[in-house]
Amino acid sequence: MYLEKLEINGFKSFASKVSLEFKPGITCIVGPNGSGKSNCADAVRWVLGEQSLKLLRGKKSEDIIFSGSDKKARLGMAEISLYFNNSPVKSPTAATGHDIEMSEICITRKLYRNGESEYLINRKKTRLADIQMLMAKIGIARASYSIIGQGMIDNFLLASPQDRKEFFEEASGVKPLQIKRGQTLNKLEHTEENLETAAIQLKEITPRLNSLTRQVKRLEKRIEIELRLKDLQFKYFGSLWHEINKDWKENHTELKKISLEKENLQITINQLQNKMAVLTKDNIKTDAMSKLQADYQKQIEIKMKLTQELSELKIKTIRETQKNISHKNIPYEIGQEILEKLEILEKLKNKINNALNNKNLDEINKLFIEQNEILSNLDIMLEPYKNEEKAMTQGRCPDSQSDARKKIEQEIQKLNKKITEIQRSIQTESQKEKQERSQIWEIQQKYQTEQNKLNSLTNNVNDLRIKSARLETRRDDLEQEIKQDLNIDDLSKIKDKNSQQENEQEKREMITEISKFKHQLELIGGIDPEIQNEYAQIKERHEFLSGQIEDLRKSMVSLEKLIIELDETVRCQFNANFKIINDEFQKYFKILFAGGKAKLILIKKEKVQMQDLDPDSQSHIEEKTKFDKIRDRLSQNMYFGVEIEATPPGKKLKSINMLSGGERAMTSIALLCAILSSNPSPFIVLDEVDAALDEANSIRYADIIEQLSSKSQFIIITHNRATMEKADILYGVTMGDDGASTILSLKLEGAEKYTNR
Repeated sequence: MYLEKLEINGFKSFASKVSLEFKPGITCIVGPNGSGKSNCADAVRWVLGEQSLKLLRGKKSEDIIFSGSDKKARLGMAEISLYFNNSPVKSPTAATGHDIEMSEICITRKLYRNGESEYLINRKKTRLADIQMLMAKIGIARASYSIIGQGMIDNFLLASPQDRKEFFEEASGVKPLQIKRGQTLNKLEHTEENLETAAIQLKEITPRLNSLTRQVKRLEKRIEIELRLKDLQFKYFGSLWHEINKDWKENHTELKKISLEKENLQITINQLQNKMAVLTKDNIKTDAMSKLQADYQKQIEIKMKLTQELSELKIKTIRETQKNISHKNIPYEIGQEILEKLEILEKLKNKINNALNNKNLDEINKLFIEQNEILSNLDIMLEPYKNEEKAMTQGRCPDSQSDARKKIEQEIQKLNKKITEIQRSIQTESQKEKQERSQIWEIQQKYQTEQNKLNSLTNNVNDLRIKSARLETRRDDLEQEIKQDLNIDDLSKIKDKNSQQENEQEKREMITEISKFKHQLELIGGIDPEIQNEYAQIKERHEFLSGQIEDLRKSMVSLEKLIIELDETVRCQFNANFKIINDEFQKYFKILFAGGKAKLILIKKEKVQMQDLDPDSQSHIEEKTKFDKIRDRLSQNMYFGVEIEATPPGKKLKSINMLSGGERAMTSIALLCAILSSNPSPFIVLDEVDAALDEANSIRYADIIEQLSSKSQFIIITHNRATMEKADILYGVTMGDDGASTILSLKLEGAEKYTNR
């Protein structure tokens, strides 16, 4: 690799764009003082990323841009471009840069007057760090021996041992490794910062995760209990529903059976009635029998009305009794049953009134039988509470209803006697017509028997219907309870399932278990289901941070190991190259001084002992972060600096500062040549390095440069004729009256043709 071209536009004294083309070998730039030739070296230094305005011989960034003159206006931008040829065919230099996969490299830097700047590699924007890394790979060090500005040749000798150490590190070719080490160290520092940040975040979310974990466990326990409760309720309600439904079906089947019997019996009765009607039509009743029967019918109707009035009084009495004792502790079930029977009596009352209006004695008789049974049941149910009711009503006015009942009962008794007498009369009269009416009598007897059976069946049907209604009510209530407790609308699963019938003991156990589960749910309380989503997010974040912390710790260990390896590589490479440079330094020192002695000495770093520190320093060290301890443990290397010893022939000098200006210049040149010989850079820029040399030493210097030009490309700014004679290309820099520098070029190979003519 070698420097192929330098383009300057608007930089310092170069107002117009100029281009300097280079070839491998030696290129000299000459010109009078003040013409701007040193600006070419500054341009190379600046484009490679130099940030020090002092080294660029300026005070502020605007000084880099052409400031104008009487005849030229100032410019708004400075731009420098360096072109490198990375073709192995055209490059005879030792440092070819073949590890860079670019045949041509163009590095550009721009600066505007508003302070904005740009770095470009092959016309693409990039960072200064990328350019520095690229130059380190190529082997170009802008801050050391690759570019030596005007008056800087003595800097090698006058620098401190620590500064010399950095210079020799670049010279020994370990700078890329040190840059990589620095980047690795920065990564280690950032890794530790990230580790601390992740640890803080993990510490912050851990209490929340623990709280959410407890809540999620409670929620899971609640869900488990709810499932068990639902299964148990499903089993319990299913058993209960199927039991009720089974009873209802059995009752319904029995009801259908009895209803069918009743229908058949009614058909038989109707047939008997038809026969009686036919027989009655064919036989003419006597006037006496007709009167008796009419009288009997009339008395029966009166008895029916009185019986109805008596029933109404009984019902009224029962209602008042029930009302008077309602404030007592009557069981809820008995109270409900009393109300149900009273409602039935009210319905029977309406039916009896209708039957009385229709004079349907058979229906009236049937309804009275049913009514009397209900009244008897009510009397039995209220019997235990009548004493209390009497006690409550004791001392009050005589019960008018009781008197009325007694009066009606007496009248009914009289009517019964009268009816009995009429029946006897009818019987007597019937004996007379026995023969004629025997068949009618038999039919009547049979009719009466069948009618009694019908009444009994009717009562059974009514009881079964009442029971069926109760079962339907219980089933409806149970279905509502199931929907409420199980929170379901469709009961098909319960209805379709063949549930096992549980005994009473098992049902009680299930009820106890259901109550226990409900109590446990009350103790757990309500939990927001969104807790699970938050728990999943926090847990995922916790696992991520835990994994990140583990990865960061592994990364820190890996980075520490890499730094140790880099330190060892740097140490080995530095020691090896330092020995070579030392040998070459002695060689070139003897060539330039025609004798004498010179050597380079590594100064070992002194270890600081803890006991030598004051308490405040010890306290500060104890407070160091882990990264600071790592930085101390992974020290840059084991050397503090580099000392130079140089003794010209015939002298005994103890300090290098005692050398004369020319001796310092030659010593620096010897050191520079030693470095270039052991670790050549792709190109070297030397700005009036030979200014302090006399003619004899200038010739020696030029010869050495000519020898080294086979290893490195030299761009030399000089006034020395001996150096100019070695040049392959000669550029002249002049400055016109407009204050702008211009370039004149001459290839010496072509010039020799003209001089030989």
